[in-house]
Amino acid sequence: MLPHPTPLATHLVGIDVSKDWLDIAFDDTKVERVDNTPAALQRLARRLVKAGLTTAGLEPTGGYERLAVAVLREAGLTVLQVDSWRCRQFAKACGQRAKSDPLDARIIRAFMLHHPCRPFPEPSQAQSDLTAWVREITRAEADIRRLENRKAHPTLAAITARLDAEIAALRETVAAAEQAIEALIAADPAMDAKAKIITSVPGIATKTARVLLAEAPELGRFTPRQAGAIGGCAPYRNDSGKARRPAHIEAGRRALKRACYLAAFAAIHWNPWAKQLYADLKARGKPAKVALIAIARKLLTILNAMIRDNKPWRDPKTA
Repeated sequence: MLPHPTPLATHLVGIDVSKDWLDIAFDDTKVERVDNTPAALQRLARRLVKAGLTTAGLEPTGGYERLAVAVLREAGLTVLQVDSWRCRQFAKACGQRAKSDPLDARIIRAFMLHHPCRPFPEPSQAQSDLTAWVREITRAEADIRRLENRKAHPTLAAITARLDAEIAALRETVAAAEQAIEALIAADPAMDAKAKIITSVPGIATKTARVLLAEAPELGRFTPRQAGAIGGCAPYRNDSGKARRPAHIEAGRRALKRACYLAAFAAIHWNPWAKQLYADLKARGKPAKVALIAIARKLLTILNAMIRDNKPWRDPKTA
């Protein structure tokens, strides 16, 4: 049972996005399906505008939503980004256990009526290109590791030769992507300035800086708590009554979390401040991974402040 609609309900549609189609919830009962193609989406946008609908809500679906966001936004609609995890928990809280595309569209619409949602970000072309190239490197490197693992097992010489050829081609892809990223950053003064600030931190090199720029373009505009949460490094308490359970990290942007963790691992070897903080945390009985996550969160909040203030790294003890 979904919550009762509010007067604003007449201006909203909830959209569940799939690879080949979209399900659009106009109200609590009316759900229609349209193809996820430019022509079909343009017809939908004209229809929504003609009907006086002003806002559409979608969940991020790994890129399948990009065309719909662009077409609806171009038509003048406000397109809101609905958090997938929160929306699913909302459905369960409403007693809605079943799941299907039409049901999801209705749930998205109901969620928007009761919870504030932010508009989809509008990255610049340079930012979009940077994100695409960084993710291409991530995929290529994962494929290289997979193929190298296959090579580790004895097999026919002809198969090994084919694996070597595939690995070589992927390494060329990585090299080309790195050159494209270098050119993109150099051509964008704001991005170049951010990259220089990030790499001024001992232990953070160019590769980590690229991931931070691609996966957290808002860096410099977060609050300290937001920075830790977006990076997946913020501990969440799980207490009840007299029970005091260990806090755990969760959620966050996966690629950003990985980059921050690896940066913390490098920092405890090359950054005197991080090395001392790690030693202090270990002396207080913190497990190694807990100490590393704490340093990752601290690094991310410091980077956020550095970019906000447009200042390079200074040791916190002397700053």
